[in-house]
Amino acid sequence: MRQLYVRRGSRMTAAQAKAYALLDEFTLDLEDAKCTAEILQGNRKLLVEIGFGNGDALAQFASNHPEWLCIGVEVFRPGIGSLIRRCQKDELTNVRIAETDALTLLEALPDSTVDLLLVFFPDPWPKRRHHRRRLVNEEFSEIASRKLVPNGSMVLATDWEDYAVQIQDVLSRNRLMEGGPIPRYEARPKTRFEERGEKLGHNVWDFQYERVSTTK
Repeated sequence: MRQLYVRRGSRMTAAQAKAYALLDEFTLDLEDAKCTAEILQGNRKLLVEIGFGNGDALAQFASNHPEWLCIGVEVFRPGIGSLIRRCQKDELTNVRIAETDALTLLEALPDSTVDLLLVFFPDPWPKRRHHRRRLVNEEFSEIASRKLVPNGSMVLATDWEDYAVQIQDVLSRNRLMEGGPIPRYEARPKTRFEERGEKLGHNVWDFQYERVSTTK
């Protein structure tokens, strides 16, 4: 069965390139004390989305929750440009962007600070010999659980069945996490690829796990 995943290119449109040039205004630099203070300030909640693609889910959440700080992690520059354009259009001031890999960003965050972690359609690395490159593995599970606040949530989605099995297997072994498959996560907007896949009968698997306050 053909999956929804489409390997993305790196060519930017003129509009995306113009927006990407403004990345410094949105960059999250965790070596900057001001950024760390912003993350830790008061009772402000923190969302982190790993691999935000074109930024639709992140921008939508940030718009609906202006009281949250929303951090997006991505290395796909056209997507970064698209998110910046959306932030400008909607006048979003609560979005920060980290152009780096997921584990580097998570390791740099203070422990027990993330209220909601989103991982929508991570690269499935479909060839068996590349499965070791998949994001959701034991190392990721351990780091992510440390970064979540007690009762904080991690929500994931994939359109690859064997990756769905791997996600559930890995996270079910983490003694700090509880959860499993859920119906479609309501805060996850549909992409045109997902809508096309639905018409062809393709499946999407959603998961939600919570950080428990004590080990099982």
